[in-house]
Amino acid sequence: MNIYLDTFTTFAKIGAFTIGGGYAMLPLIEEEVVNKKKWIDSKDFLDLVAIAQSAPGVFAVNISIFIGYRLRKAKGAIVATLGSILPSFLIILLIALFFQEFKDNEYVERIFKGIRPAVVALIAAPTFRLAKSANINRNTFWIPVVSALLIWLLGVSPIYIIIAAGIGGYVYGRFYSGQDEEGRVKTPEEKAREKAVAEAKKEAKRKEKEYRKLQEKLEKSRKEQEEAQRKAEAAKRKEAEALQMLPLAQEEAKKAKEEAIRRKEEERRLRVEEPGLFDVLDPRKLTEDNDPNNDYDDEDDDL
Repeated sequence: MNIYLDTFTTFAKIGAFTIGGGYAMLPLIEEEVVNKKKWIDSKDFLDLVAIAQSAPGVFAVNISIFIGYRLRKAKGAIVATLGSILPSFLIILLIALFFQEFKDNEYVERIFKGIRPAVVALIAAPTFRLAKSANINRNTFWIPVVSALLIWLLGVSPIYIIIAAGIGGYVYGRFYSGQDEEGRVKTPEEKAREKAVAEAKKEAKRKEKEYRKLQEKLEKSRKEQEEAQRKAEAAKRKEAEALQMLPLAQEEAKKAKEEAIRRKEEERRLRVEEPGLFDVLDPRKLTEDNDPNNDYDDEDDDL
């Protein structure tokens, strides 16, 4: 299909079936242009939405112009704009012609009451997708919240919010991220490479820490092994000393046994040669002499 015809029919379908204004067109435009046709990616679509909001004029017309211009320059912008506004123009023209006849119609009023909540959902749905594409996280979520509160509660003009956000984004990008030391904007490949290098350094530090812990465990195990080896060697030395002392102990025991045998033999010999000596030294004899119940006295002993 011709790119101009395809562009016109796409935006005509969006303009014909969108109810609720330009913001209600966002989910349909994103579905057709980003997901199905893949004319632009989600990040570029988010940038185009921001530009369309900042530029004067109708939001739906602005975003149609920008997308058409991205496709086929000025001709593409004209075709996309005609496709976006022509269905709405014809429908509004028909409604204007017959408005007086059905403006108080009960059924029409009920239809619009049912359409209004759906329009709110159509506007809210792309908000979450755009927030995801804009990398809204816990560090930046306060920006849309504060902006919404300033517009809703204090009545601050969205123009001032957009200008302040643009200045803040420029300052942050200029001095805090996205540029190298020479002020050159980093490409996505360079950012990805820097991120990969940072992750690699982090992984290297983690592995180095694990390696140090492993070295400490190995050193502790080596010391324990050396201590166990020293204790084993000390036990072996004591065992060797005990084995060396064993013959001496056996010799001493043998000598003591021989000495005991010699004394017994000497005692037998004395008993045979001098029996009276052993009677005097016999404890039983000494006990009988000192016993007061003994019936013999000294005189009987003399007789």
